[in-house]
Amino acid sequence: MKTKQRFGLIALGLTLSACQFNQSVNKDLITGAYSRGNGIGTSDISIEINGTIDNRNSFIDGEKINLIFNDVTGLNKEDGKAFPGMSMLVVKNATDTILNHTDLFADLKDGTDFSPLMLQANFMAALPHGNNETYKAFLKIWDKKGTGTFEYELPFSVSKNEILEISENHIQYSDIYLWDDTDKLVVVDESLNVKNKFVLILEGLEGFKEVEGKVHPALSIEFTDSKGTPIIRNENILEAYTLEGIDATQFRENQLPITLSFTPGQLNNPFQLKASLSDLNSDSSLYITSELILK
Repeated sequence: MKTKQRFGLIALGLTLSACQFNQSVNKDLITGAYSRGNGIGTSDISIEINGTIDNRNSFIDGEKINLIFNDVTGLNKEDGKAFPGMSMLVVKNATDTILNHTDLFADLKDGTDFSPLMLQANFMAALPHGNNETYKAFLKIWDKKGTGTFEYELPFSVSKNEILEISENHIQYSDIYLWDDTDKLVVVDESLNVKNKFVLILEGLEGFKEVEGKVHPALSIEFTDSKGTPIIRNENILEAYTLEGIDATQFRENQLPITLSFTPGQLNNPFQLKASLSDLNSDSSLYITSELILK
């Protein structure tokens, strides 16, 4: 399997308060997070993981991490408004830069009068994790109308997403994951909301035999309940390309998405998800299985 690097900033948020704050140094003994305020302070820092506050720094591949700086104080005001800056840097194994945003609030030209002020920076922890990689996020808040600063460092690790079992035979991929398209999250838990729409996404597929610049993949999908009743079944989603094939470069560089949606009703849990990707020009194949609970 090729190394993947699906990682990015998702969102920003703000909200203000006023009060002078001098120097402070704090270390979280649970997460190892370190913070230092010099003129700027915050009442507390929360780690929100997939929408839930959870004070941990071991993340599952694909989880959405939201770092929340609550009640930020010490910023100078002009006409009742504060002008914060915030940078984010993420480093792998102490040397490799993974993400570098020099100012998340560069577009906040007119400042903010929200009170109390809450600053947020979000990212998805979808990073290589097969070789005991270590990571650290560095965030800095500063006052664009003064000299105050606040620095925060969070060491973290990433572990395998166990929701899918993948078996490959000469087919390689950069990433395969189940995406909750309703809540906009990578699925890391077996429990699914039956009302939501999900997408099984395959990326960076290689290992197919090319014929005149084209590949001929076949992809089957089956979703059955505990009684063996098929809820979703398609023997070849890519049947339209069986003869003409797909441009090899486009197939390799684009996602292969499979949409899954369900009709609420009697739920015979657990459900079995099975997907099979094969090469019609060779014996190469890839199998995906998962046991899921619909609620």
